[in-house]
Amino acid sequence: MSKYETWFNQGVTLQDEKNYTEALTCFQNAIDIKPDFIPAWVYKGICLERLKRYEAAIDCYNKAIQINPDVADLWYNKGTTYCTMKRYNDALSCFERVLDIEPDNAMAQTSRSFILATPEIFKINPLRSNPNDGNTDESSEEVEIPIEREIGRQISTSLSQSSENELMQE
Repeated sequence: MSKYETWFNQGVTLQDEKNYTEALTCFQNAIDIKPDFIPAWVYKGICLERLKRYEAAIDCYNKAIQINPDVADLWYNKGTTYCTMKRYNDALSCFERVLDIEPDNAMAQTSRSFILATPEIFKINPLRSNPNDGNTDESSEEVEIPIEREIGRQISTSLSQSSENELMQE
C-alpha cells in the first residue's frame, strides 16, 4: 500500500469516528503526496461540510472536477452542498451537469425536479449577497429545501472511477 493510500485510509477511519479535523489532515497529506487522487478530495470535501465549511467543501469538489469533469457524482456532491448553502440556481446547474453525464441518474433527476417544482425557490429568494453589486436582499425570506445526499453511493462511485483511471494510467 502506498503512502497516500495509508493516509487516505486513516482519514476514512477518523471520519467514520466523526473526528473530522484530524481526518482533514490525513486527506490533505494524501493530496500532498498524490494531488490527482479524487477520493481524497471528495472525502476532504465531506469532512469540510460536516464542519459547516461549505465554501471550502465546494473548493474541494472543484479540484476533483478539474481532475476529471466527467464524474457525475462529483457534480452531484457539489450540487447538494449548494443546496445546503441555499444556492439553488448553482445547485440546479450542477444537477443538470450530472444529467448531461448520466441522463438516468435518479438522484439528480429527483433533486432537479424538486428544485424546479418548488415555486418558493423562485418567488422567495434566499437571503444572500450579490457579489457583483454588494447588496443583500433584506426583504426576502429563507426557504429550506431538504435534498438529502446519498453519501455512500457518491463516494463509492468516485472511488471506483478513480481506481479505474489509475489503473489505466499505469
